[in-house]
Amino acid sequence: MSAQSLKPWLLVSVLLNVFLIGGVGGGWYHWVASAKPVEAVVNQHGLRQAMVKLPPERRKELRTLLRQNRADSQPLVMAGREARLGVIKQLEAPTLDRDVLVTELAKAREADMALRALVDSTLAQFAATLPREERQRLVEALYLRGQEGGKKPRS
Repeated sequence: MSAQSLKPWLLVSVLLNVFLIGGVGGGWYHWVASAKPVEAVVNQHGLRQAMVKLPPERRKELRTLLRQNRADSQPLVMAGREARLGVIKQLEAPTLDRDVLVTELAKAREADMALRALVDSTLAQFAATLPREERQRLVEALYLRGQEGGKKPRS
């Protein structure tokens, strides 16, 4: 091939390389420019949000306590799931039996309340080991998010 016939191929190659480098550079810039902290990326609520705000060693302690309660909470989780399945079954039935529906809803509510009580007890046990500053972070994560612009209560 002569130099004259290679010029179009060289031009296409240069344009393709510029396009690829621009695409990779633009993608990298977009990734770096829009990187958000882990806390902002993960939209979590409740205990998970509280764990993000705690120091790593405290996070590990709380996670350990919750895992220890998992065996106790499993029957409550299953009871709530079965009751919700009963609710779904009643709502999908050709004819609605209101009394059975109310009973299934009550079972689900009771299981959920018992599970919440167990988690609350674990949280109280954990909070008793925290210094005041860490308890304040726990309060902010669990209860003050979205209330009055996140203002702290007066002490």
